[in-house]
Amino acid sequence: MKTGQILSAEEMHRQIELSFNRSKERGIDPILRNTDQTLLSPAELAARRRESSELLDVLLPQFKEFYNFLSPTEFVIAATDSDGYILHIEGSNDLIESAARRNCIPGYRWTEKDVGTTAIALALKLKSPIQLIGDEHYCQQAHGLTSSTAPVFGKAKKLLGVIAVSGPSEKAHPHTLYMVTTAARAVEQQLRVLRRNQELALNVRFLDQVIATSRMGLIIINSEKHIWRVNRRGTEILKVKNLVGQPISALKGLAIDLDDVQARPESWINKESRLKVKNQTLTLIYTVQLVMAPDGERLGALITFSEVKEIYKLADTIAGTRAHFTFDSLVGSCGPFVEALNLAKRSASSDTTVLLQGETGTGKELFAQAIHNLSDRSQNAFIPINCGAIPANLLESELFGYVEGTFTGASKGGKPGKFELANTGTILLDEIGDMPHNMQVKLLRVLQTGEVYRIGANKPVKIDTRIIACTHVNLLQAIREGRFREDLYYRLNVFPIVIPPLKERGRADILSLAELFLSENAATPPKLTQDACDTLCAYHWPGNVRELENCMQRALHLCEGRELRTEHLSLSTAPVDKAAQTGTLEEMNRKMIVDTLEATHHNMAQSAKILGISRATLYRKLKQYNM
Repeated sequence: MKTGQILSAEEMHRQIELSFNRSKERGIDPILRNTDQTLLSPAELAARRRESSELLDVLLPQFKEFYNFLSPTEFVIAATDSDGYILHIEGSNDLIESAARRNCIPGYRWTEKDVGTTAIALALKLKSPIQLIGDEHYCQQAHGLTSSTAPVFGKAKKLLGVIAVSGPSEKAHPHTLYMVTTAARAVEQQLRVLRRNQELALNVRFLDQVIATSRMGLIIINSEKHIWRVNRRGTEILKVKNLVGQPISALKGLAIDLDDVQARPESWINKESRLKVKNQTLTLIYTVQLVMAPDGERLGALITFSEVKEIYKLADTIAGTRAHFTFDSLVGSCGPFVEALNLAKRSASSDTTVLLQGETGTGKELFAQAIHNLSDRSQNAFIPINCGAIPANLLESELFGYVEGTFTGASKGGKPGKFELANTGTILLDEIGDMPHNMQVKLLRVLQTGEVYRIGANKPVKIDTRIIACTHVNLLQAIREGRFREDLYYRLNVFPIVIPPLKERGRADILSLAELFLSENAATPPKLTQDACDTLCAYHWPGNVRELENCMQRALHLCEGRELRTEHLSLSTAPVDKAAQTGTLEEMNRKMIVDTLEATHHNMAQSAKILGISRATLYRKLKQYNM
């Protein structure tokens, strides 16, 4: 027996007989309706109607149409919920009064265990359309009636309720059952439409919310390239309202060719564009994707975009181009060092160009990071670049970037330089004294104009980048020797800070730093013996703080006990012969490399990290010393 289908005459007769037997076994009164039949209170009935409001909203207007085919003076029409409670009944007053005498009014439950064999009870039980005539009803009160019912199903064939039509038995006709069944199917269809509309509305609201809350700018255009939608983030980026309905060309600088997008979709990914918005230039990275109908019709396109500075900020986060050191990281109490610290802290409150001067290893980059982290730019990028370590032919593209197609092997779409990546943040020009002379001219122009030209570009990019420069070179001497431009020096030397060498900082600073490096590299650091302390303080430290840090790391590998002694330090306390200092330094560097390699069992990566140099530099040193 298939759910929802009209039963055959033979099956109908069998089900009526089975129902009669069950009714008799349950003690249902065959003469009068049970006065103890379940009846809802007015409040309970109202609650039931609210629960079935979706069904009733569709069903009740259908009742009106029934009376175009049925006489309201001869028939009543009723609706129940899935539990059999009558929710609504319509007909003439006389018929309603007659139905009330049979407990057939809203609030009564009409299941088989309540009323015995009825068309409603069987429709609820069998989930099929049912028509009973005369004595096919169990109770004699209904023997003069005919009843035709049909179940109404919702999503996943869930029973929602039953439609029932009742009238005098002499008016019985098979067409009435088909009419009720057709009405039930019409109600189901209408409920499906409503459900789809509700789901569609929900999906639309969900998509609207997704579009509205997207962190990227979104523009949707139709096939005529008119703007249909701009999300909230897009309006914030563009700073233009009321774009809906305008052609996309209203955004000057954003030229969209949908034919080309369709022909070459890969070329419309992560494109760069400069828009003129309210007398300002806005640089965007955008992607265009076509929106196509299932039949292949082009409906329009979706444009996703972000400001370049936001992309750079994301790249900074992923790449880790952040400043980690603060002024709390800088340890020292001697007068010259404290003076340098105070100057650095004062410089952080402005965007003035800072020139950090000091010997190699004194901590110039740490000072630069601390200045950045104390400044208003601390949440933005900190980009260091070593001007002396990058070959001259590559330094320009590293600093200023290039446009697409500038040279063979250039990245598709071009590449921003370090100045652009550091926009709204800080760029550290390390070893500025070793910058090639031709690059000094181009750097001077950046300092003068606040603009950079990518290689191959004919338009500049405006930047807001704070510059900190570092050098161990005596720039005034380099100017006299013609190796450094005097005009660039005065542009850089706005806020000069001199960091003293370690040998001039005194015993307290040397020992404080030594103990700091030990504690940073060992869970339970060994104690320095008095002889080790004296040796550290007597040493001239040509590599400064970096050399001291490397010395402590190396000593930890050599020290096996609770004490760190002089023999673990691998240092010479002989007085420095300035004439032979270069040779001594070379010998010392060679010994430092040998000791470090032995301590790490020739692990090149670990050795380079301990020595504070790159692996490439370590290999170069090995070759230089014929090792």
